[in-house]
Amino acid sequence: MGKKNSVFSKNIGARFVSGSIGRGFLSNDLSLLVISDRCLFDPKKPEDKWQNVDRNNGQFIDRGALSGLVDGDFLVHKAFGLGIYRGVVFQNSENGEKESLEIEYDNNSRVFVSLDQLSRVHRYVGTRKTPKISSLGSRRWVSEIRRTRVAVSSVAKELVGLYSEKNKERPFRYVKENDIDNMLSGSFSFIETPDQKNAISDVLSDMNGKKPLDRLICGDVGFGKTEVAVRAIFKAFLSDRVSVLLCPTTILADQHYITCKERLGHLGLSIDLLSRFKSKREQKKTLVGLKNKKIDVLIGTHRVLSADVKIPGLGLLIIDEEHRFGVGHKEKIRSFKKRLDVLTLTATPIPRTLQQSLVGLRDLSTILTPPKSRRPIFTTVRYFDWDLVFSYIEVELDRGGQVYFLHNDIKSIPYITEKIRSRFSGATTGEVSGKMPSGILESTILSFFRGEIDILVCTTIIESGLDVTNANCIIINNAQNFGLSQLYQIRGRVGRGAKQARCLLLVPHRPLEKDAHRRLKAVEQNSALGSGYNISMKDLEIRGAGSLFGYKQSGHISAVGFEMYCEILKSEIDRATGRDKADDMPSIHLSGSADISDAYIIDRSFRIDYYYKISRIASLGDLDIIEQELVDRFGPLPGSTQMLLSVARARVLFRGAPIKNIYIGDGSLVFTLSNLGRFNKLDELFNAVESFKHGGVKGYRYEKTGAGKLKIIFTTSDVESSMELLLSCVCLFSFDDDK
Repeated sequence: MGKKNSVFSKNIGARFVSGSIGRGFLSNDLSLLVISDRCLFDPKKPEDKWQNVDRNNGQFIDRGALSGLVDGDFLVHKAFGLGIYRGVVFQNSENGEKESLEIEYDNNSRVFVSLDQLSRVHRYVGTRKTPKISSLGSRRWVSEIRRTRVAVSSVAKELVGLYSEKNKERPFRYVKENDIDNMLSGSFSFIETPDQKNAISDVLSDMNGKKPLDRLICGDVGFGKTEVAVRAIFKAFLSDRVSVLLCPTTILADQHYITCKERLGHLGLSIDLLSRFKSKREQKKTLVGLKNKKIDVLIGTHRVLSADVKIPGLGLLIIDEEHRFGVGHKEKIRSFKKRLDVLTLTATPIPRTLQQSLVGLRDLSTILTPPKSRRPIFTTVRYFDWDLVFSYIEVELDRGGQVYFLHNDIKSIPYITEKIRSRFSGATTGEVSGKMPSGILESTILSFFRGEIDILVCTTIIESGLDVTNANCIIINNAQNFGLSQLYQIRGRVGRGAKQARCLLLVPHRPLEKDAHRRLKAVEQNSALGSGYNISMKDLEIRGAGSLFGYKQSGHISAVGFEMYCEILKSEIDRATGRDKADDMPSIHLSGSADISDAYIIDRSFRIDYYYKISRIASLGDLDIIEQELVDRFGPLPGSTQMLLSVARARVLFRGAPIKNIYIGDGSLVFTLSNLGRFNKLDELFNAVESFKHGGVKGYRYEKTGAGKLKIIFTTSDVESSMELLLSCVCLFSFDDDK
């Protein structure tokens, strides 16, 4: 502690601050030591071995789609359509004043949505153009929903058809080799992250099953998806099955080839590469090797899909970044998939709503935990300035690192290269672009990979692949010309090791278009590890969501919004697979207070965020996470917030039950049944109710509604006893209780 720059060598002043922080930290630069309550009162709890990435920033629970709302944002209400957010107001209700969202519609009409009903509202994501807001009382919104449903039904049928094809048993079984992890983990130069271990386990378990593997591995740039593929390849090899790893670019294919040779070559696997980097003679030799079953793993670009490529014994197809292939190649991949085990890798996060739509049709594993030593990439946007460029390069070279300078104009690349070369005559500068002869391109890239080139002037050809641990500085010229996800992917070329990486985004000295400004701001703000999900959703907002489904669906997404489209897709898939009633949740009404008061959470935007999260809870696991989060951040739950979470718990527990409505009253609990469920006749139901024992029941009776529905009415003491009774009534009804 005796270092000069230590905060402890200075006069120490201490004070208490009221706030919320997960753990303490020390900053010498700020001369600041922060000690959290956990440091003082929970010393036995070990720190996480892995960096504490926000797991809500992924595919499990929504990232608060209504957080950060500002006046003028577009919202979609399921019943009323597209409107404009106009703030939060207090509205009178039977239980007193309630906070409500105010949504403006055409002709200055207003709808007020209580914050505990936010499951009916979501942010509009759909098109770059300003959307047309709905008119209350008009049939236009209903018509848009109907048209979208008709269009979506064909998509759903195609997806279900592909699933049915994949659901057939494969004609062979993989060898159940339990020592795969032990055989490969010893040669792995990193410690597997928890998510990586889970993904590997998921894939190997699928391969041990009777049905073909069809799993998507979704993980941020550099989070270890390739290692998951390596384990699958080795399992296929042990069962005498050939694996193909399909890549959208030659550089990515080259990178995977190098990785597979390092990881699997010493275990006796024959690995080959097929791409335009290879001469015709080399390609012919590869084709002969495939025909004679001399190759165990083939890595390549779309060249692999050519008619002359015959692969006897092919068992496993791995596709990296499938969305980057052209339409024609995607069609070939689709026909290729039908008879194989398929593992798909992507760094493009899948929005939760889309993931839920595809439940049961596509297995998904997410890798959200970064490697232990990984650091966020320091990112800044600046006007172009050669002195600034040279200072960035100089700093990186001084610490023994390598630099990318991305300039996506082939004509002027020689000028840029010469300018940098003349300034750094003691360093080695190279250049690459897609127009170079393949031999020179490959040798230059491999020279940079081996550390023989210090500064690489390049185009976007380096966007995918090329994992150079020693390259920790990337300068992107004319950054305003790139898409958001593309910028994020390019930035991911650096920061692969333990060193602090830097990304400099350069723009010209002139006003930028609004979308370009938003893209650059989003990349600059989302530099944290695992921020790919935020980038993905921001990209949807800026360029529209149609690209997720293809051009034919983009019009419908624009009309109803991305979230609504995904909900319709899910309902149509459920209908096509016969599970359209299995996930229905009853409507629950409470006579009493169930809210988040401003005394508990002072910040209104936080309150909206948590109301939204609670309204979207789909499992008891989700509920536990949110409850723990609330207690950690804001303290013990008040009674009204406990009641709000109890209502959410009841929604989950009674999902799939034959119940249309539940009323929790002050002295009564009322179930309105939609059908008899597991009971064949009324007498069986009556007998079950008669024999149901609970101390809170003072009596019960039955009523029939005007619509012929049956009501079961329990008499209780108060609202609290009604809620307690409700949670005990789960066993009365027949539904899936595995929540």
